[in-house]
Order: sequence, then C-alpha cells, then structure tokens
Amino acid sequence: MSQTVEQMPAETNRVSNEFDYRPVPPLAAVTAVLGVISLLALITEFALPFALFGIVLGILAKRQISRSDGAFSGNWLVRGGLVLCALCLCGGSAFHAYVYATEVPEGYKRVSFVTDISKKGFSEIDGRKDFHPEVKPLDGQKLFLKGYMYPDGRAEGLRQFILCKDSGECCFGGKPALTDMIFINIPDGVPPATFYDGLVAVAGNFALAPDLRRAGELKPAYKIDASLVEAARKLY
Repeated sequence: MSQTVEQMPAETNRVSNEFDYRPVPPLAAVTAVLGVISLLALITEFALPFALFGIVLGILAKRQISRSDGAFSGNWLVRGGLVLCALCLCGGSAFHAYVYATEVPEGYKRVSFVTDISKKGFSEIDGRKDFHPEVKPLDGQKLFLKGYMYPDGRAEGLRQFILCKDSGECCFGGKPALTDMIFINIPDGVPPATFYDGLVAVAGNFALAPDLRRAGELKPAYKIDASLVEAARKLY
C-alpha cells in the first residue's frame, strides 16, 4: 500500500506533463517559414512581398496566442519570424533602392525601352511615316535603357548586336517591329560585349537611324553608340 501511495505523485506528474503540451497555431509556423523565405529579398526584390506578408501574419499570430488564455504556444516562433521578415523587408528595400539609384552612369538619362521608345511607334505626318514627336527629342542624348540581345550565333567579342524590347521577340522566333529594335554599336576603346540571354543594360549616345541596315536582315529604327553593356542589375 505504501508503494502505491509513493508511486501516485510520479504517476500524477506524468499525466500532468502529458497535458501540459500546448499546440502552436498554424499562423505562427507560417510566419516562421515566411521569415526564412524573406531572406531571398536580399537577392531579389520580388521576395519583398513575402516579408511584408510575414509581418502581417506574425501580428495576427501573436494576437491569436495572446487571446488564447494559454491554450496556444509559439511566441518564440512568431518573434523569430517577425524579426527575420522585418529585417529583410527593411534591408532588402534599402539595398534594391540603392542599386536602382546607382546603376545609371553619371551624365546619362534613364528611359524605358518599352514605354518611352517602342510603344510610341511611328507617326504619320502628311501621309509620310516619321518618328514619334516624343522620341525625336531623344536623338543625340546619352541614354540608359534595358532590353534583350537578339541572338545571331556569336557569343563573345561582340562589337555590334541588335537589342530588342523583350525576350519573346528576340528569343522565341518573333519578328520585331522596326521600333522594337535598337542597333548597338560598341566603339573602339569600349570592351566588347558577351552574349547574355537575360536582361541587358546599355548606356550610350542614342540616335534615330531610319536607314540603318544589316545586310538586308534586321532594320532597327534606332542606334546607340554604347559606352556600357552589362547584365542588368535590376529587372526594371
């Protein structure tokens, strides 16, 4: 009998410990996962929404735990996820803003190949095709823009190539319009380019080139004498 009585506290403690377990709400686990995913925001700006979403879910998870009267645990998990999301959101935003602000060489003007040039197309004046009045003022200016190299079989040592407004037209059998292409010329003294199948940044002197031809192949409407050709640091 004495042994049974002595064993009762141990049995009671074991049962009590079994019922001390408190579940972690799904929102807490999701917050932690989003915190880890948010680390990608330090590499690509497209991961920034994950950090923002993680902060919102973390606040909801923390509120859920605090209102559960001890039924839920996981505060440590939520705190860790929130800290990661907040750091990645702030740090990633600052980093990408800095890169965007510093990627344009001094003295050059940033323009969008698509919206500022390609979409303008040509104008019809007295039945004659002419350059768009909003594109004409760009003639002779130092511009910085982005596009895609039109593949012609060469990979290195490029002194000339065609820049297209998007990858669909240059890489998947599309037939670019004249205003969707820019003839890129790399003068002596500037390092030659290497073919790159991603987004390319080009800086140089922009010129209207209505009669520019490449042995009857592609006929771009514009030309740039490039001082810089490199893989784009940002996708916008």
